[in-house]
Amino acid sequence: MIGVRRPSVPVVLSRNASRWANELQAAVSSAASSPAQIERARNKYRHNDVKHALVAMFHGKCAYCESKIVHVTYGAIEHFRPKGDARFQHLTFEWTNLLLSCDVCNDSAHKGRHFPLDNNGNPLLLDPSDPNIDLKAHLRFDWDGVAKIASVYGIDASGREVERTFDLNGQRGRVELLRHRSTYVAMLVALRVSANGGSDEAEQLLGEACEATAEYSAFARAVLGLP
Repeated sequence: MIGVRRPSVPVVLSRNASRWANELQAAVSSAASSPAQIERARNKYRHNDVKHALVAMFHGKCAYCESKIVHVTYGAIEHFRPKGDARFQHLTFEWTNLLLSCDVCNDSAHKGRHFPLDNNGNPLLLDPSDPNIDLKAHLRFDWDGVAKIASVYGIDASGREVERTFDLNGQRGRVELLRHRSTYVAMLVALRVSANGGSDEAEQLLGEACEATAEYSAFARAVLGLP
């Protein structure tokens, strides 16, 4: 997970979000509305312009596990505060509530409608687009050179909730995520050795791996000791 800067609201949302929210409220409130009608009213956020804006914002990566997704699947428009939770229905079309997620992080076994709050009513999960959140104060990106495993550890309650909810270390079945990420980070470590030995090509590749567009760039920066 890395912090991202949220661009201005897509035009389609600035023009329609308020009306869509009213139509959704009307559909939910009407006893005559069928489940299909409610879903049609709710799903208007699935506009191509919204999806394209989120893909660009997150560089085609999942907001939570930082895996590249758009080259193998479509990805999902994720509601940080779940649209299926009545408390947050009014945020269904709110630009600041929308993220890009892989299908696994977004499914019912992981994020889904799960949205725990702390004792003060604040979200325990972390929104990578929130400029007031320093993710490194909550998450540690660790490389075990002996076991050759790249793990994400929560430093505090929020970090531990992120680690658990998205099963970032494969303890609840996401072994392939852990394996793929660890293989990638092992390559970065080998590149660092080559770069330290004077390889300009290795140094260039490491620099590219630290860019926000790269998969698992948080680990690349951690491996190199960069902020």
